[in-house]
Amino acid sequence: MKKPGSRLHRRDFVKLLAGSAAAAGISIPLSSCGPRSSAAGKRVIVLGLDGMDPKIISAMIDMGRAPNFKRLKELGSFSPLETTMPALSPVAWSSFITGMSPGGHGIVDFTVRDPKTYTPQFSIFENTPPDIAINLGDVELPIKGGGPVCLRKGKPFWAYLTERGIPAWISKVPTNFPVDETATMAISGMGTPDLTDSYGSFSYFTSDTWEHYPDISGGTVQHVEVRDNKVEAFLLGPENSFASPEEGANDPHGTKVKVPFTVYLNPEDEAVRIDIQGTTIVLNKGEYSDWVPIEFELLPIVGSAHGIARFMVKEIFPHFKLYVTPINIDPSAQAAPVTYPKELGAEIARDIGAFWTKGLPCDTKAFDYGIINDEQYVGQAELLLEERMALFDHLYDRFDDGLFYFYVSSTDQDAHMLWRNMDPTHPKHNESDIRFSGYLHHLYEEMDKLVGKVLPAAEDPNTLLLICSDHGFAQFARQFHLNTWLRDNGYLAIKDAAKKKEETTIFDIDWSQTLAYNIGFNGLYLNLKNREGQGIVEAEKAGEITARLSRELMALTDPETGKPPIVKMYNRDDIYKGEFTADMPELLVGYHPGYRNSSPSVLGSTGQTTIDLNPWAWSGDHSMARDAVPGTLFSSRKVAKANPSILDLPVTILEFFGIEKPEQMEGASIYSPNQMG
Repeated sequence: MKKPGSRLHRRDFVKLLAGSAAAAGISIPLSSCGPRSSAAGKRVIVLGLDGMDPKIISAMIDMGRAPNFKRLKELGSFSPLETTMPALSPVAWSSFITGMSPGGHGIVDFTVRDPKTYTPQFSIFENTPPDIAINLGDVELPIKGGGPVCLRKGKPFWAYLTERGIPAWISKVPTNFPVDETATMAISGMGTPDLTDSYGSFSYFTSDTWEHYPDISGGTVQHVEVRDNKVEAFLLGPENSFASPEEGANDPHGTKVKVPFTVYLNPEDEAVRIDIQGTTIVLNKGEYSDWVPIEFELLPIVGSAHGIARFMVKEIFPHFKLYVTPINIDPSAQAAPVTYPKELGAEIARDIGAFWTKGLPCDTKAFDYGIINDEQYVGQAELLLEERMALFDHLYDRFDDGLFYFYVSSTDQDAHMLWRNMDPTHPKHNESDIRFSGYLHHLYEEMDKLVGKVLPAAEDPNTLLLICSDHGFAQFARQFHLNTWLRDNGYLAIKDAAKKKEETTIFDIDWSQTLAYNIGFNGLYLNLKNREGQGIVEAEKAGEITARLSRELMALTDPETGKPPIVKMYNRDDIYKGEFTADMPELLVGYHPGYRNSSPSVLGSTGQTTIDLNPWAWSGDHSMARDAVPGTLFSSRKVAKANPSILDLPVTILEFFGIEKPEQMEGASIYSPNQMG
C-alpha cells in the first residue's frame, strides 16, 4: 500500500534550501510591527485544539474532570462548531485562516489530483523551480527564487491585524508552510515536511532476518549485522541534488546523503551506546533519546542540511532493533522556513531545547506498521505533549496584546491512534494495550490544565478567549473502497491488461471509458471533458451523473453490519464559493461514523472487496459526514449566533479589534454588536 503524498524528489531539496525570504534570513524583530492602532490593549487568545470532540469534553465536564473548561462554559459559551466538508484539518483550518470555503482557499483534502495527469499530489505546498540558476551540466545550482510555495490561497485574517500595527503571534496553525511572513511571529504547522518526505519518513534497523515489511510506507527498514556486540549503520538524508545519476546507479538508496553511526551493545544491562557525528548517546531499552543534531553534507557551495532526530532501542538481544524518528528540520539551522522571523527558531531552541518541526509530529506510520507498539507510541506522544506545553509557556510569557494563536496536534493524532484502546466496540479493541484505554481522557485533562493557564485572561473586559477545534472524532472500524465500488458499478474502467490484477493503481485506469473516480479521502471527481486530461463527460451530463451517483451510494448497506456506509452526499456547488470551485470534486462523500474511505482508494487504487475491516492502529477518524463530527467552541463571551461555524471565527476576531468583515470572508460574527464594546 502506498502512502498519500509526494516525496521531495531529486533537486527539490536544494530548491527548498534556497527558496524563500525566511530561508535567506530576511526577517523582522518581534517588536517591529508598525505604528500601534487604536485597538492597542485588546487581546484575543485562541487555543486551537485539533480534533477535540464536543461529546468527549462535555462528558469530561460532567464527570468533574475538566474544571477549567467548565468554568469557561459558565463564563461564556460552549457549543459544537460547524466544520467544513470534508472535515479534514488542512481544509477546516484553511477556512479559519482565510474565512473562505475550499472553493476560495483551494485546499480540499490532504491529497488532490493533477487534472492533466490524474496523479495524486500533496495539497499543502509544492516546490517551484528557481528564477535564476547556474547550469552545472547534469544539475542546476539555484541562485534566486524557487523553493516551497504554500498552495493555500487567500489573505490570512491576521494580516489585516499586522497591517494596522496589531501584533499577531501564530504558532503551528496547519497549512502554514512555508511559514507565513504576514504575522508578527509564526511557527509553521501541519504540512511541514521532514528533511526527506512531505509526510515524514522514519528509519528502522533490525538484525532479525525474518522481519520483513514488503509494503511499508512512511519509512525505511535496514537489516543490519551484530558483530562483537557492535552494529554499523547509516541514516538516510535528503537527495544530493549535485550527485550525477551514475553515482547512485548501483546504490539501492540512490543519491541520498548518508550519515554513518555506530551502536555498541550491552546485552546484560539492556543498554546501548550510539556514536554519531561526535555525539554520544547512552540509552536503555525502550527509552527515547533527546533530540540528536545530524548534519547532512552537500557540496561545499551549498553547505549542509541540518536535522534533528530521536533514537529508541526496541530490543538488544536476541535481536538488535533500533527505531529513529523522521529527521525533523532543525529549528536552529533551518533547511526550510519553519519560523518567522528565522531567528525565532534558534531562540526557542536555546530556551527550551530543540522541538518537533514536522507538521504531523507523532509517527503514526511506524505505529500502523508495527514498528513501534502502543507503549512506544505513547512514550513519543508524551514527549511531544511536554514539549508543546513548554513551547506554550515560552511564547505566552512574552505575549502582551494583539492576537495569540496556539495549536495543539495531540488531541487529533492520539485520537486517531488510540481510539481502539478506549472503545470496547472497536473490532481491534482486544488487540490494543488496555493500559492506555484512558489515555485520551488523560490528554483532555492535560488540555484542561492548558485552559487553566489562559482562563484568568477571560476576566479581562479587553480580552476575548476562544478555544476551538476544527472537527470532532468517531470510530473508524470499517473501510469503504470507493474506487472499487465505482469500478464494479460501471463508473470507472480498468485497462484490459490490468483487469486480472488484485489491486490496480491510477495508471491502470482506462480514462476513455471512465465517468468518475476518487482521489483523496472524500472527493469524487467526474472525468469532465476540457478539465481532466482525458475527460469524456460533457458538462451538460454532469448533473445527471452526480445525481445518480448520490442516489446509488446513499442506498448502500453493509451486509456485515446492516448500516449504510454513506449517509450524505454533498454537492460541491451547494457548499463552496470562490474561483477554485470548478476544479474541486463534484461530490464530497459523507461517510457514516464507523466508516471511512480506504487508504488505497485515496490514491486512486481499486481492490477485490468494497467494504472490509480497517486493519490499522489508526482507529479513530473524522473524514465522515461533517454533521456527524462537528468541532468544539468555547468562548469567554456568550455566543449569540445559532450554529456557529469555523468560517465565523476570523470575522469575529477582526470585529473584536474594530476591523470590518473583509470582502473575501463568508462567515459572520458570532456575537451581537453590543458585545464588542
